[in-house]
Amino acid sequence: MSNTGETDAIGDDNSDGDNETETGEPEIPWEPIPARGDINLASVVINQGVDVPITINGEWVGPADRNTFLVANRDTLLRGFWELPSDWVPRDIRAQLELRHPDGTSTFTNVVKTMEGPSFAGDLHRSFLFPLLAEQLPPGVQYHLTLWETGPGFEDQRESTTAIEAPIGGRQQIGIQPEPVELKVVLVPVRYQTGSCDTNTADITEAEEQRFLDFIHDQNPVQEVIWEFRRGAPIQWNTTLTSLAELWQPLQEMRIADAATPNTYYYALVSACANGVGGAGGIAPGLPPATKDAAYQRVSSGLWLNGGEYAYHTMVHELGHNQGFAHIFCAGGDAAGIDPSYPYEDGIIGVWGFGVRLHKLYSPTATRDYMSYCSPNWVSDWTWSKAYKRIRTLTAWDYEGAPADPPNPGEVLIGLLMKDGTERWWTTPGGHEPEYFAGAQTIEFDYRADGGEVIEQPVAISTLDDGTTMITAAVPRPGVKLGAATRLHGGEAHAIELPVDRAWSF
Repeated sequence: MSNTGETDAIGDDNSDGDNETETGEPEIPWEPIPARGDINLASVVINQGVDVPITINGEWVGPADRNTFLVANRDTLLRGFWELPSDWVPRDIRAQLELRHPDGTSTFTNVVKTMEGPSFAGDLHRSFLFPLLAEQLPPGVQYHLTLWETGPGFEDQRESTTAIEAPIGGRQQIGIQPEPVELKVVLVPVRYQTGSCDTNTADITEAEEQRFLDFIHDQNPVQEVIWEFRRGAPIQWNTTLTSLAELWQPLQEMRIADAATPNTYYYALVSACANGVGGAGGIAPGLPPATKDAAYQRVSSGLWLNGGEYAYHTMVHELGHNQGFAHIFCAGGDAAGIDPSYPYEDGIIGVWGFGVRLHKLYSPTATRDYMSYCSPNWVSDWTWSKAYKRIRTLTAWDYEGAPADPPNPGEVLIGLLMKDGTERWWTTPGGHEPEYFAGAQTIEFDYRADGGEVIEQPVAISTLDDGTTMITAAVPRPGVKLGAATRLHGGEAHAIELPVDRAWSF
């Protein structure tokens, strides 16, 4: 992130005393003085995606009292906001930011603003603006922001009795979480050839690919999105999609072939020559818990529509489901499965948002959370906190060290019952807590062909956004060849057409 010109960075205002006036008399050096006239440094805010106040009226706000988390080593915007008294004399004021680094050294950045009116969070020009690069935000870094006059002539103004430094009394911790937070994402294009529709999302431009990456990075509290785009290996699909959920099976098979870590997310991008498939623009398989055996649910799929930002927002939304987030209510949105604990009315984000790469501000009252069905949308501080906790947990798996004997992940049977009456069934490694399988139906797994028995298992049932019914059951004998399986519902038995061979093995 770079300085965009909203403010002017300057050096030390001290003169070296060697200049001469037009009369040839030596110029008297001017010693800078603290800002006069009761200008008030009302707040200092850090924004890595959402506003996080770290000083209010000179008082430091510690991490325990903040609205959400700050992560280390991420591009960041630090902003100072002022208040002016009624008798303020318009003039330039210099804000000096000191960053004290963990090695004991300090760096100073100066910004000069003409103080003519109040500051405003919705205008980058109306704040003291300090863009900070990731390397300037290590764990343990401290800050101190002070206000100064920029030249002589105001010494007779009253000395300020308001906050002209933040925090009052000197440096304090910015308060950055030290843990690594990384998001692993694989974007998989689809070659879609059916009827008159012949598309290949591997053909999106590098700039469009970068937009996906930027939208994900800016709305997730991470140091890095570990990104891969399978441009050279798209999914080949030559039948009409009834549901975007049908693309989960090749994604799950790809996870297995890649020996993917359980914290990697796979997303299929398809252009289906329509604005929706079954009325949906994106679909994810439920809300997985933060467990390794739920990795099979960290897949989702969505549409590519030429022009606009719909596809980018959709991917962020579906990855949110993959991270365990339910929908957020907003008037005009008809999303099912609403999280009732969301703290802001009508799905608004509640605080100012900012894209450190997209370089755009998002209003706290005119923008909805990205887990809603309303637009424009961005991440709220509430969702930012949930994302931080989930990403921190999953990232920690990469730093545990490999276990001597990785546990058997189990096996699940997944069925999609489409609205047109067709069904699609497959199995994949994975598991879930027992209480997850609490639906009104059961499945009989028949192992008698190999001298076994018939085992009846409860299922999990959910209705996807496009009306597809998804059924999931834990396979009682993982990896063992099934003779048959039957779905039991309302006293009726429905034979399940199983794949001839698994696309994987333990």
